Amino acid sequence: MNNNNISPFVEPNLDNDSGFLMLRVSKLWEASHDRALKKHYNISHMQYAVLASIHWLILHGHNDVTQISLSKHTKISPMTISQAIKGLEEKGYVCRKSSMVDMRAKCSNLTEEGKKLLNDAFISIFSSDERFFNILGKNRQKFNGYMLNLLVSNDYM
Repeated sequence: MNNNNISPFVEPNLDNDSGFLMLRVSKLWEASHDRALKKHYNISHMQYAVLASIHWLILHGHNDVTQISLSKHTKISPMTISQAIKGLEEKGYVCRKSSMVDMRAKCSNLTEEGKKLLNDAFISIFSSDERFFNILGKNRQKFNGYMLNLLVSNDYM
């Protein structure tokens, strides 16, 4: 098929467009997290993702959690990571210090308030995810496998 003949603007139904479906589903999933988080914890989905990733990386032996390591881990742009960390730091959930490896870089860690928030918010996020992905039923593991295949085969970062 000639790529010059492809146009999403003439297609009457985009339900077969994988990219557009991924966008729509991911935005709905993000919105479900935002509803759960903003109402009770006054943080965004993005801030929660950064907070949880800092915690996970530290738990798994990464002592220097920098913007770059967070970006590689989450696939979120360094600029967006920076904005999320600044917001979390202003709220007292994250503290930063100079890296022991690279003095130009700052390492992030959770404060005690950040750890408490993460533990409390996790319950809301877990419930939200259970509701959101429940439709998959016994196909959830297969779905996760497909997403992992997409992630691994397209990870150029």
